[in-house]
Amino acid sequence: MPNEIRPDMSCVPYSRRCLYLVLTIPFVLILILIFIYLWSFHFVLAIVFISFYITANLFQAYCCAYQACPYIGRFCPAVAGIIPSSLFAGIFYGKTIKRTKARFNLFATIAFFSLLGLAIFPLFWIAKISIKMAICYLIFNALYYVAFFLIICPVCAIRNTCPGGKLQDMVLGK
Repeated sequence: MPNEIRPDMSCVPYSRRCLYLVLTIPFVLILILIFIYLWSFHFVLAIVFISFYITANLFQAYCCAYQACPYIGRFCPAVAGIIPSSLFAGIFYGKTIKRTKARFNLFATIAFFSLLGLAIFPLFWIAKISIKMAICYLIFNALYYVAFFLIICPVCAIRNTCPGGKLQDMVLGK
């Protein structure tokens, strides 16, 4: 685990589980609807879309293990519903992980761009329904992430080591 900062164990178990679910369930349902919609165009589009989600989970799993996240293998307040990353961290890394800052930064970046792909990739096909709907989808994503950073991150055990938590601190001037 990084020597500089340890998880805040007073945040385990996660105290805002209900708020997390209220935020994340609609987000995941929208992702499922978009998956189905993309499938109606071509199954490859849907596979590419779901690949962004899977990639985010797989690369975030290393980040979870690297940070010695106390949520590994249990309920995890993961952004964008990437809860499987916590399970993958336990499966793929267990207690033995070769921690390198460079690998952490690379994997966190890949996970971030995968989440960005979930927001951007389907825009062209959503715009086929209407430009307004595509704009609404982008606004929905933006509102979800802002709400997540303001409501969920402040009481997460790894908020001081997670890239999202660090971003929140930077934006709020902490």
